[in-house]
Amino acid sequence: MGRKKKEIKIKEPVRIREKRLNDGNVSLYLDMYYMGARKKEGLKLYLVPEVNAAAKLQNKNTLKLAEQIKAERIIDIQRHGLVNWENVKKGRMTLAAWVEKYTKDENGLTPASMRSKRNAQARVEEYLLYIGKPTLALKEVDKDFCKGFIAFLKTCTFNQGKKTLSSTTCRIFMNRLAAALNKAVSEGLIDRNPFKLLETKEKPQKLNAMREFLTIEELRQLMATPCRYDIVKKAFLFSCFTGLRYSDMMTLKWSEIHKAADGKTLYIEHEQVKTKNTVTIPLSNEALKWMPERGDKTADDHVFDLPSPSMMNILIKPWAKAAGIDKRFTFHTARHTFATMMLTLGADLYTTSKLLGHADVKMTQVYAKIINQKKDDAVN
Repeated sequence: MGRKKKEIKIKEPVRIREKRLNDGNVSLYLDMYYMGARKKEGLKLYLVPEVNAAAKLQNKNTLKLAEQIKAERIIDIQRHGLVNWENVKKGRMTLAAWVEKYTKDENGLTPASMRSKRNAQARVEEYLLYIGKPTLALKEVDKDFCKGFIAFLKTCTFNQGKKTLSSTTCRIFMNRLAAALNKAVSEGLIDRNPFKLLETKEKPQKLNAMREFLTIEELRQLMATPCRYDIVKKAFLFSCFTGLRYSDMMTLKWSEIHKAADGKTLYIEHEQVKTKNTVTIPLSNEALKWMPERGDKTADDHVFDLPSPSMMNILIKPWAKAAGIDKRFTFHTARHTFATMMLTLGADLYTTSKLLGHADVKMTQVYAKIINQKKDDAVN
């Protein structure tokens, strides 16, 4: 009787490994070995202590997902090997992972812009859970996904379900995801951005909101009205005569106030917080009236010591009411007032655009339309 042949076991190129963590959970990762090359890949999947039936079910689903990823990696290795594994991994990147990576890239953005990116990321993750595809591959994002995401944003709620997202917020979140996909195109992860396949009418539209501003007469009333907080009055009126945003008022330093070649005229040279563009603004006699005294402050000290934007908006309302101004009134009203006042008094659109620090004169044209509308109203 012949000897029984020994079974040859084929070694798996990918195995699921476990690493116990200090918190009691177990982290799962893939250990890949093929043709003499070895790689490890963390899955960001965790097994929890099985203290109840829910935990057991959770672990069962987690292992099922890990097995699914393992099967995908085996196919990848058989097709591409492990030599160019980083490129293979990029091709398998999920949308959630890419958006997270994109969101973490600060790239000189303001805290508010970073907060907006994080909020957009949260909405993308919510939508992926909503459609039951949390591990959707970046390459699988198509036109239908983009249309579905936009529809989802329109139904999203916040404040305990009492409010829905505004059209502007929906447009911002859509643009955040579109920007992330543009970045993926530039890095060769996908061939094209599917948002570009949508028609204009399928996207949330930008609303031409009415910009509230003060007339010259209302501005005179405000100047003549006492304010309980002197710095509040000075800051608002200084903005009315310079067009500076609140973020720029807060960051304006004495080192950015310069003398012109005539040795008399003062001007501001300041890098805007929002756009990073530098603006040069001559200081009129009226603007200088509302600029605080420098005293013993150094060049690195701020010109204005101001409270938070929300507090400032609270503080200016009683002052406006005392001046008899019955309008929607925020600090940004000062910037709108500067723009409309410049155009009303004869400044051309290009000059006004440069003083406001607009990247495109089209952004300034909205103020010209407001002025023309006021003229039509006066004639009628």
